Amino acid sequence: MSEVQIMETTMTLRSEIEKGIAELGLNFSSFGELSGINRGIFSAILNGSPPKPISLNQMEAITRAFGYPEGWMFDLYIEECFYDGKPNRRRVEPFLIRCAELGKTDCIREVLSRLLEDLKHVSMIFDIAENLFTSGKVKESLVFYECVVENEKYNHAERLAISHYRIFRASLGEDNEQNLRVTMRFEPFCGKLPDHHRLDGLLHLTHTYYALGRWAETEIYADQLYAFSQTVYQLEKLKINAKVKYISLNTERPLVVYYGQGFLMKEAVLIEYYQRLEEAREYNRGYEDLSWFEGLDERGIKEVEKFKLYAHANSMNIEILKGNTEVLPSFVEFLDQNPNERLPSLLILLQSANKHHFDISTVLEHFDDFFNSYEEVQTQYNKRSKTNWYAKICFELAVYYLEKKDYYSALNSSLLSLEMAIIINNKHMFMKCVPFFEEFRSFSSEKQKKKYENLIRSVYRNA
Repeated sequence: MSEVQIMETTMTLRSEIEKGIAELGLNFSSFGELSGINRGIFSAILNGSPPKPISLNQMEAITRAFGYPEGWMFDLYIEECFYDGKPNRRRVEPFLIRCAELGKTDCIREVLSRLLEDLKHVSMIFDIAENLFTSGKVKESLVFYECVVENEKYNHAERLAISHYRIFRASLGEDNEQNLRVTMRFEPFCGKLPDHHRLDGLLHLTHTYYALGRWAETEIYADQLYAFSQTVYQLEKLKINAKVKYISLNTERPLVVYYGQGFLMKEAVLIEYYQRLEEAREYNRGYEDLSWFEGLDERGIKEVEKFKLYAHANSMNIEILKGNTEVLPSFVEFLDQNPNERLPSLLILLQSANKHHFDISTVLEHFDDFFNSYEEVQTQYNKRSKTNWYAKICFELAVYYLEKKDYYSALNSSLLSLEMAIIINNKHMFMKCVPFFEEFRSFSSEKQKKKYENLIRSVYRNA
């Protein structure tokens, strides 16, 4: 844009301000009092030669004085950010943040386009994204992180890796296919993150692949989490034992969480996928008592207690998977006292009952409200994990009832599993539920047929 065009746009903004003052029947002095802007500054803004640039705070004060909605004339204010033809960070940064808060995407795109005429401004865009993300404005930050990803010219730049990490974390939801796409996009950058983000990245990669039922990837990242957390722990121990004041690594969660989760997730793969139960016990012992872990604060101590609980639950799960029904009374008592453990443990119980053909009707009756209330499940578990677990539980219930020749209950459970699979776009579960229902369709009621048809119809309508 030429200097003449810039001046014309600038004068247009100032002309709009002057027009608004005239419509209020005020002069510069009285409007200065109304807006809270010093009369001399206000005069310099409108009558200076050249006019004094308008700060964002002043622009918003003028907007409030006029009684106009927030973001008034933001499209014209863009030129104030490039007043002398170059971006002024003191105006650009707060303006972009405010545009993000107000959803002014057109203004954001225009400013970013002009900033990217010189790629040295990628660092500023990254700082804006971090400002928004760390202040809780995650959704608003994404357009800036995407801009960094698309324009960072150094593949090993730390800000590129962090941008991918932030996008990954913000993009995870209930849709399994979407989760897989964003996870695979982030993977190559996890190892390029600074240590505190890398620990979090490895933990979330492990958990996401676990929720997706991708066991090979879950094992890879569980092993990496285990190894890297041990390396970081040894470095932290050196800092703890040094004479200078210890400042812990700025991770989202206490370091002991990453260490323990390395063992826990490896155990989960050995139990649920490989069924190598005795080997799983070795990993169980790795996290059942982490009270020796150095540098524990109050949060860390609480996490150690949680791991003790998880280890006890998984010890019983291993016995259940072996077909040891003698532990069922203590198993039920434990789940009564620890409702957060019901979903994964009851899934394992059903899988084992279907494999070893033992009766669990009394346990199912005991937890009848839980099995029949998805709302209760929603309140207790991470959203991504819970729906996948619940879909699996419902399918295992269908198999269990089928063996009992309770076709009505079997088909009801398969329909609930199908419904969950559709919600989260879990194609694997979908492909199990559809053939199941079709095979036993002759035993279904008219109501069940109708529900099945509606569910299938919803798939092709939303495809």
